[in-house]
Amino acid sequence: MTLAEAARQLYALPPKEFVAARDARAAEARSDGDAALATSLRALRRASSSAWAVDLLARDAADAVAALDDLGERFRTAQSDGDRAALAALARDRKEALAGLVARARDLAVDAGQPLSAAALAEVEQTLRAAVADPAAAAAVRSGRLVRALAADGLEEADLADAVAGPAPEGVAPARLRAAGRAGSGSGDGSGDDGDGDGGSAGPGSRSRSGAREAARRAAERAAADAEREADEAEAALAEVDERAARLAADRDEVLGQLRRLREEFSAAERRSGELDDREKFLTRERRRAVADAGAARQAADRARAALAPRP
Repeated sequence: MTLAEAARQLYALPPKEFVAARDARAAEARSDGDAALATSLRALRRASSSAWAVDLLARDAADAVAALDDLGERFRTAQSDGDRAALAALARDRKEALAGLVARARDLAVDAGQPLSAAALAEVEQTLRAAVADPAAAAAVRSGRLVRALAADGLEEADLADAVAGPAPEGVAPARLRAAGRAGSGSGDGSGDDGDGDGGSAGPGSRSRSGAREAARRAAERAAADAEREADEAEAALAEVDERAARLAADRDEVLGQLRRLREEFSAAERRSGELDDREKFLTRERRRAVADAGAARQAADRARAALAPRP
């Protein structure tokens, strides 16, 4: 399995599961004798929540994500032609496409057991908008190996430095994935093995300095690895808090909905009670009149019957 394939699988996992899965995959590669792959896997960084959600889209909504590149090409053509009507129509298409993909990302994250915060969803939309604005950003999004959110406004290219794990995706120049100052900075490790010196540079003092530099490098690597693990753990804890906060917000919304429905039912019951009270008062008055009418009618009947009785 290539690094790109392994990374794509790892970035489909919820961020809180990433570190353990990455280390296990690296250990497996090392046990298989592929030390280079193991080292590359171990160097992979955990994706932000928003980047992870975009990676899910790249896997589960690949056609819709790929369509963003075509939409961006049509945007650039319309801008080049100065076609305002086309630009207005394309803006509506972009709004609809982004809304659908953001909703899909939200659902995928919920299904994976890690709901996205409002801020993360905003970064998902920002990244997808960058994919429309910049073809290289679109390729980065399609890779399924994004580790951080992207941004582009169509005037400047998206900053892709350290944004994609593993090798550069097709359509992305490797130089765009490197942070400024990284390439060409190496002046070597000072070993002087291929130099043109007088041969005295490989003496004990040089070896001592080289050994000290190597020890310092290893110490720095260990410190960096420790710092990365601590960052991973802190980000995992943050993701867990975000998840709990999202569940709490969902529970609160449900309770508020129930309370609203109960209030509506109570108001309806109060209105019905008032109507019944009015009906009762009307029927009470009607009964009084009916009682009076019945009494008067009975008296009239008694008088009529008495008038028919034979006189002595």
